Amino acid sequence: MSCDSQGGTCDRAKRKSLLTKTPLHNESGGHGDARVRNLSAKGLGGVTDISVKRGQHLVIILNGIGPVRGRVAWVKGKNFGMEFDETIDLDRLEMSNAPIMQAPERFSVASRYQPMTDYKRPGFNHRR
Repeated sequence: MSCDSQGGTCDRAKRKSLLTKTPLHNESGGHGDARVRNLSAKGLGGVTDISVKRGQHLVIILNGIGPVRGRVAWVKGKNFGMEFDETIDLDRLEMSNAPIMQAPERFSVASRYQPMTDYKRPGFNHRR
């Protein structure tokens, strides 16, 4: 059911589904990692192992964008939502700093995984 079908208007920004790990720092000096599950220009949803509370200020570091400040909008177990202080440009987001690896053009399969030429079961006589 959409917001428009209920007679209201939606103020939620369009979300981008992804799964990436990023550093997270809270206002009390705690730091850890967060797994970002969805991201928009105004906020994100993710999972973290450090303790966060609703209303707490956080800094999260996104590749290509840098440090982003915001506050915790909601918490449910280890899941949390963060609302950014300023909107971000999602086009600047980079998924990884690692170079893209190319698959080798030729590869070989180990001999133990090659198809057998003699497929006869031992102990059975085959009639001709």
